Amino acid sequence: MRVWQGILHIPATYLRGGFLLGAYAEVKSRRFDTDAVLEKILQHDKEGFVSFYERYRGRVYRFIVRQYGTGEYGKAAYYSAWRHLVISGLTNKTPKDLKLSFYQYLGKSVQTPGVAQSADMQSNYLPRDIEQDGNWSLVLMEHFKHLPDDKKRYFLFKHELGISETAISKVLHVSRKRVEKGLRIAESQLHEAMIDSGCPKRRSLERLYRESRVVKPPASWDREIIDSYNMWLKQTEQPGQPKQAPAEPAASPGLVGKLGLIKDQVRSKISTLGKRSSPKGARVRKVT
Repeated sequence: MRVWQGILHIPATYLRGGFLLGAYAEVKSRRFDTDAVLEKILQHDKEGFVSFYERYRGRVYRFIVRQYGTGEYGKAAYYSAWRHLVISGLTNKTPKDLKLSFYQYLGKSVQTPGVAQSADMQSNYLPRDIEQDGNWSLVLMEHFKHLPDDKKRYFLFKHELGISETAISKVLHVSRKRVEKGLRIAESQLHEAMIDSGCPKRRSLERLYRESRVVKPPASWDREIIDSYNMWLKQTEQPGQPKQAPAEPAASPGLVGKLGLIKDQVRSKISTLGKRSSPKGARVRKVT
């Protein structure tokens, strides 16, 4: 009985991927699965694209709409990002190159969209509702809107996509020191703003942001993205040139054939010598 009680008190993370079920192997297999799925995308396999989309759609969605909003501009940016993944699968050679190209496109596409296209995500929560429910992640997102664009990118690349400062600098083609400084400023501003809003100090930014990651793209967006896969491939296919059959080498005429050719050549010369040139042709030769 004590043995069963001990097992029941093991945290759920250990039951899902801990030493009882081989956690270390599972983590490695998950990374391997990601590379395998990207390899399928390189092979223009729709099933691989759907698997990758199902796994990362939430991260990409939050990365984009938390800067552009969920309006037409944000939707267009979301579609454009996934279309780029499909198209770049035709030119990249390795899963690592494909992932880097995808991240670079996200970084380049997230520029200052203008006042009319800025993220406008109104919250239905009032301050008293937040105090009652304790949903401080919504407050964090409200303060996040006021960060400069480059600080937003740094913060989302780290906390949403989960890549390091070195990887961010490589993706955005900036120095690592600049990325580290930008992250310190963004996190410091958000931390101070949360304290000023009344958020308990024990609530870290990492924890608050994890609580905000329940946002997913609409189901209609999912269907349209998946249904557009074949169309994106066809739009990028180059019309193939018709293949011409190689010219067959002429068959050797043999001895009899060679004698026939010689006879024809002799007859042709004799016939030309026997012809008298026309007077007109003679006059032309004299003049020249």
